[in-house]
Amino acid sequence: MDAEELVWSYGEGEREFSRCELHGANLIQVDLSEINLSRSLIDWANLSGTLLTGANLSYCDLGSSRLMGARLHKINLSGANLSNTDLSWVDLSDATLTGADLRYSNLRQTNLNNADLRGVILCGANLTGANLTGADLTRADLSGADFTDVDLSGGNLSRADLTLADLESADLTGSSFYKADLSHCKLVSADLQDAILQGASLRRANLRSADLTGAVFREINMSLVAFTELNLQTQDMSNRIELTLVTLREANLRNANLKGVNLAYALLNYSNMTEACLRSANLIDASLTNCDLRGANFRNASINGTILTEATMPDGSTHP
Repeated sequence: MDAEELVWSYGEGEREFSRCELHGANLIQVDLSEINLSRSLIDWANLSGTLLTGANLSYCDLGSSRLMGARLHKINLSGANLSNTDLSWVDLSDATLTGADLRYSNLRQTNLNNADLRGVILCGANLTGANLTGADLTRADLSGADFTDVDLSGGNLSRADLTLADLESADLTGSSFYKADLSHCKLVSADLQDAILQGASLRRANLRSADLTGAVFREINMSLVAFTELNLQTQDMSNRIELTLVTLREANLRNANLKGVNLAYALLNYSNMTEACLRSANLIDASLTNCDLRGANFRNASINGTILTEATMPDGSTHP
């Protein structure tokens, strides 16, 4: 069946077209809402501007196709191959894409609000400016993806792979990164207010100028992380930011605002904390061995049991 025959049959009321072969088909700005094209071959096709609301394209091969500006609200694309596909400016709100392959696809300015993206492969994909509010990205492979200026507020990224991903200036407020891998991730100027990062790995991540106010950090690995000009300030002293048991070995916390932060039992050995603000912070039993604390402000900080062996103190002296 070719594209013309499909459009004619659809106009006659037919909706079942599973396992069709539409390689290179031209279906621009066609209304195919609620059509069933599951397990069809639609690679290298042009579906730009097409209306596919409520359609079933599960397990379809749409590799290298163009769908710019298409309306795919509530579409089922679970298990589909969408690698190298152009999905820019597409409406994929409330869509189901569980297990779909979207590697190296173009999703610039795409609306993925409340989309089900569990287990999706998005490695190397371009999602700059996309809307992913409330999206479920549990166990998704997002390694090397570009999320610059993306709205991921309220998203679920539990156990997701975000290694080498670019999340610069992304809105991640209230998102869950429970046990996610953010190693080597770029989070410069990202908004992580009230985000859950419990059990996450941020090894060698760059959080320069990120806002982590109210974020939850517990038992996470942040070795060699860059935290320059970080804002972790909290105004509510009864609800301190939790960094208990965190590993921040060799972290760059220069000029970081850690006022009121709970760093009890944290491992901060060899970190750069020059000019950092630690007023009213909890450093009970924390390890600051060989840290550079020149110019740091410890006013009203709790330092009972704090290990400062060979640390450079705020006045420039070396602790024994």
